[in-house]
Amino acid sequence: MPNLSSPSTAVRRTAVAAALAVGVAASVPACTSAEPTAGEPTASPSTSAPSSGAADTPSPTGAPPTTDSRTPAPGATGDADPILRGERQIVLRPVGSFESILAVDAKGRLNLTDGDTDKSLFVLLPSDGNRYQIRTAKAHNGAEPDCMGLRDNGSAPATVVAAACDTRRAGQLFTIEKAKEKSEGRPTYTISGEGRLHLRATDREGLTAQPVGEGDTGEGLTFDFVDNGAAPPGPGE
Repeated sequence: MPNLSSPSTAVRRTAVAAALAVGVAASVPACTSAEPTAGEPTASPSTSAPSSGAADTPSPTGAPPTTDSRTPAPGATGDADPILRGERQIVLRPVGSFESILAVDAKGRLNLTDGDTDKSLFVLLPSDGNRYQIRTAKAHNGAEPDCMGLRDNGSAPATVVAAACDTRRAGQLFTIEKAKEKSEGRPTYTISGEGRLHLRATDREGLTAQPVGEGDTGEGLTFDFVDNGAAPPGPGE
């Protein structure tokens, strides 16, 4: 932003003196300069206005950088929802479960738990379209938070485990789609990974990722995202 200086205002005063003896009128001009208003920037001889272009202007304090990884791609599901823009930390709660939520267990698996734990808070990071990384809100056993990814278990259903975040790993990208029903007034969602493996939470198997037939609306396929406040800064933010 160019520097601004206060202009000087010339004020011309005319004084008329009447001389009783000779009847002569005299005019006397005078000039004053206005002082800068408090808080108004003043010109500095060593400072010049920046060249044109937004790159020369620093971002306001607290404004996100233009390369913020949380900004969704055009048309992404998270266009209007701060949860889906990665701005909120959330609890992933299977719909129909009154006590169980998802958390990373001692073995690094994302699974059901009915207790309080700091490993049950997550941030949804937009990647492309309506695909997201599911990242832990906090770092655990390391310098950076983990991201959830699919693990192939052969003939057994795939599971979801914590690993170092890497958007190049397709197994860490999950498609999140809004379901028809609501839970306590909040929207609910289905979550599917690579190969259209849908996350499913049941008391018998815990959280697994399985193929789901068209029209399958069975137990444990939808999740409620419970807002738990502003997301903490991620690595590099």
